[in-house]
This record gives sequence, C-alpha cells and structure tokens, in this order.
Amino acid sequence: MVSSLTLGLQGGRQLGYATVGEGSPVMYFHGTASSRLEIFLLKQFAQQYHFKLVGVDRPGYGLSTFTPRRNFHDFAEDVNRIADCLHVDQFALLSWSGGGPFALTYLAHFSERVSRAVIVCSPALPFNVAFAHGNNPLAQFAMKNQHIALWALKSFKRTVLKAQLNIEAYLASKDGEKMLAAWSEPDLKFFANPSWLKLMYASTAEAFRQGNSSLKTIFQEHKLFMNPWSEPIGSIPPNKLVLWQGMQDKTVLPVNAYRLAQAIPAAQLELFPGEGHCVMFAETEKLSKALKP
Repeated sequence: MVSSLTLGLQGGRQLGYATVGEGSPVMYFHGTASSRLEIFLLKQFAQQYHFKLVGVDRPGYGLSTFTPRRNFHDFAEDVNRIADCLHVDQFALLSWSGGGPFALTYLAHFSERVSRAVIVCSPALPFNVAFAHGNNPLAQFAMKNQHIALWALKSFKRTVLKAQLNIEAYLASKDGEKMLAAWSEPDLKFFANPSWLKLMYASTAEAFRQGNSSLKTIFQEHKLFMNPWSEPIGSIPPNKLVLWQGMQDKTVLPVNAYRLAQAIPAAQLELFPGEGHCVMFAETEKLSKALKP
C-alpha cells in the first residue's frame, strides 16, 4: 500500500506522490495533517469508476521536502511538475478539507489544465482553525503560540501512532470514544469503521514522517488559513468548479461553503443535508459524475 514514488527537483528538493486506479486523471489535494496516502481511502472508487487518482504530498508532509509555508501558490507549481512528469496535460481536481484552498489556488492560476474541479468541505478564508478542533480553547491559544501548538501536535502524533498499532483497541478506548464524539452522526459510519480508520490514520501518520519539520508544516498551514485570500479565486471561470458541503459537518461548518460560493461567482454549490465532513465517501456515484466535464 505505501508508495515511495518521488520526483527530484532542481536544488535537491523532492516531491512525494502516489497513484491509484487507471483511467481519467484526477489530481488529489489531501487534507491538513495528512498525506498522499489519503487517496487509498478512494481506491475502490477509482477502480469502480475508472479514474487514476494522483495524490501529492505538500512540502513538509510525507516524502516531500520541507519548505516554509509562505503561500498557496508555490504548491500549484509543484502540481504542474508532477502532471508534467506523468505526461498529463489536462485533468480533474479533487480536494478534501484543508486541501481546498490549495486546489482553489491551482484552479485560479491554471484553469486551462483543469477539466473539472470538485472541492469538498473546504475552509473559506480567513478560517478560524479552532472550529476544526471542536472550538477547543487550547486550539485558540495554540495558534497564537507556536511552542504550545507544536507541543499539542506532538501529543496528537503520539495518539495517531498508538492508534495505528491496534485500531480496534483504540476505538474501544477513552481516546477513541472522545474522537468519535467529535464527529457528526453521518461521519460516524466512517470513523467507527476500523478498516476505513486504519487507512485514514496511516495517511495521517505519514504526515508526521519528517518529525519537527512536519509539525512546523502543520502549524504554518493552519496559520495560512487564518489570513484573508491573497489568490484570485474570484476569477475562476464558469463550468469548472463545484463546491460540495455536508450540512452536518462539524469540522468545516457549512457557512464556509456559502462564503466560498459568494467569493467565486462562477462556482456551483451543492449541499448535502444528510451528510457531514465525509460526504465524498458517502456519495461516490455522484462524485464520479461531478468529476467529468
């Protein structure tokens, strides 16, 4: 399952990526504190609907060399490098959660390479990242103090690595019960599924591969989300973008979808009243149609 594909760049930097499935190409933008391995959550989807998903580690995650997270645009250039390496001129985009701002940035700058984009449960900037963590007062404080944030992330890393060793035992533990309590009822069918959760935590664990550099990456990415848009997302052309939002999402609240739709006049907004943050895993048939131009 674990992919070790890398692309070397000038200056010694490398990009890690993985592919799954065969068919129409889809560049996949993983969530925050995750990695290229997130595409394996959609392995069955890719095989059933004949897509080739390409997941790319953003710098500092997985196998991609750490660079300071200064903006969203730098990663857009990295996506082009991977697409060129794979000899793919045009492709669909799919993003989940924290991958959304990076995917929207790519679409704003390189819309000619995108046949269709589906942005699922994305933050709208500026985004209060504490809401993605249950509006925990510690999360509010941590975003103002890097030392506290890195300490909290180290604690989260230990939980993820421990859970990986025995997912069933973790789900039955107090930590597991606390984790499940944070998710909406529609999302529980995924997070309470040991097989699904094992893949999710494998992707999250891979996000921490680079130790302190990965911790800085996660913190810097969260800080970027807290700033207003500096990218021209309002210029995204018609018939390219659909925004998906689960109305029971507790991680990225539905208000974010409304704000994005307002900021991007050409976007199509699709709301799912009975779904949460994991809407794309619940609506795979619709997703397959949405990714086709």
